[in-house]
Amino acid sequence: MTSYTVPGVEERLDRIARAIYGSERGGTVEALLEANPGLAAHGPFVPGGTVIEVPPAPEPVVATVVRPWE
Repeated sequence: MTSYTVPGVEERLDRIARAIYGSERGGTVEALLEANPGLAAHGPFVPGGTVIEVPPAPEPVVATVVRPWE
C-alpha cells in the first residue's frame, strides 16, 4: 500500500480519490475510507498534511441489465 499526503489547507475526499485513481466513482472513495479508519471523522474536508493510506484501485463492477420483457 502506498500513501498520499493531502496538499494545501484542506481537500474533499472525492477530489483526493480523483487525483489518486483518476475517478471518484466505482468505490474509490469507499476504498479510501475503508483503508483509513477515522478518516470520515474529519467531515467533508480532509486537513492538509494528512497522510492517507492508498489501497489498490477497486475492481470495476459489471452491471447486468435484466429486461423482463425480452
